[in-house]
Amino acid sequence: METSLADIKKQYEKLRDILGDKDTLELSYEDDLRCQDALSLLKSRNYILDASTLCEKRYIKAAEWDGFEDWLNEMIKESNRMSRREWTIAIVSAAIGAAIGLIPTIIGALC
Repeated sequence: METSLADIKKQYEKLRDILGDKDTLELSYEDDLRCQDALSLLKSRNYILDASTLCEKRYIKAAEWDGFEDWLNEMIKESNRMSRREWTIAIVSAAIGAAIGLIPTIIGALC
């Protein structure tokens, strides 16, 4: 099951609240598991570094997160645009299909 971008944004906001204005993010195993998708994205985009040990889940802030939030918001907007485009294509296809379906009825009425 793939996590939606809206869910990742909620995870990110929770992490941002936990971090506050500190430079290290210390999480419980439960929070680490719940926010794993946002953490994975933050790590892959080099906003945090993993400094976890066997006893604790710790991440070090490597860059300001403002850029990540802007990027995430842009990805959500793009995802919504794709959805609107797909809906438009579906509606136009249905209208064309309905018109084609009426052709035999029109021909039968004329003959």
